[in-house]
Amino acid sequence: MGPSWLLWTVAVAVLLLTRAASMEASSFCGHLEYWNSDKRCCSRCLQRFGPPACPDHEFTENCGLNDFGDTVAHPFKKCSPGYCNPNGTELCSQCSSGAAAAPAHVESPGRTHKQCRKKPVPPKDVCPLKPEDAGASSSPGRWSLGQTTKNEVSSRPGFVSASVLPLAVLPLLLVLLLILAVVLLSLFKRKVRSRPGSSSAFGDPSTSLHYWPCPGTLEVLESRNRGKANLLQLSSWELQGLASQPLSLLLDELEVLEELIMLLDPEPGPSGSTAYGTTRHLAARYGLPATWSTFAYSLRPSRSPLRALIEMVVAREPSATLGQFGTYLAQLGRTDALQVLSKLG
Repeated sequence: MGPSWLLWTVAVAVLLLTRAASMEASSFCGHLEYWNSDKRCCSRCLQRFGPPACPDHEFTENCGLNDFGDTVAHPFKKCSPGYCNPNGTELCSQCSSGAAAAPAHVESPGRTHKQCRKKPVPPKDVCPLKPEDAGASSSPGRWSLGQTTKNEVSSRPGFVSASVLPLAVLPLLLVLLLILAVVLLSLFKRKVRSRPGSSSAFGDPSTSLHYWPCPGTLEVLESRNRGKANLLQLSSWELQGLASQPLSLLLDELEVLEELIMLLDPEPGPSGSTAYGTTRHLAARYGLPATWSTFAYSLRPSRSPLRALIEMVVAREPSATLGQFGTYLAQLGRTDALQVLSKLG
């Protein structure tokens, strides 16, 4: 799973959320029609929901359905002020015009009008609302929208309450957040594994335990911090001429090699004090596993682990240089070993 896969996941998530939260009217059908996605044509709202059951109500645009078939509003709404609909037609008309005639079909410019085959109109339902108090409205027979048309349309086939939509979006959001968390965790683990100084590259997690300071090594660590400037100076001017020299040069300089062996090979003694920056740690810097270091130390005192390490590195990578060797010594804080190495310059 890479960054491109993450981008694709985010793009799909945005599209799904846009679809789920879409509140737009139909882009295919007229005001009193809705898009039938199964038959791919426009059907009349009257043929699906029947005429408005309550007086002074009319159809909302596209019966409250979007082009995906989701219910985004109630199919019926109350007439605007000054409009009435006592006969249950599709749209309201002005109250002053007397009995409301059947309104003309409302056209929507720029929309396709591929009509579905006509179906019988369902009978008019009984209005579930109760009349308002006579003093509450100047028009007798007006009906309260406080009850809403929820009960009226919930029994209709294919109606889904708009309040259900946020509940349907919530699981989708949780799944997307879970996928995003897994992807980020995978990328983080890959980045950690790619670090050259990671302890997993040493082959054995127990090797990294030697890097934690014990009470007996606090003075050594403090001296490393105080001598940081000295390490930079050694690596900048005393070892500058040795940076490009091959590591195999140490095998020929026996006196320098012997001094380095005396400094780097010792392991923790019987007292339990931990030696920091030994040949074992140097081998880990070169990527050799802990099992190799254990085997090399098992050959002491007949064979030096440091000499075996240099021979192994030179055989595996002939281009290894003293500059890399000095860098590892500096990282381990072995100022004394750097000073001995500078004798080759």
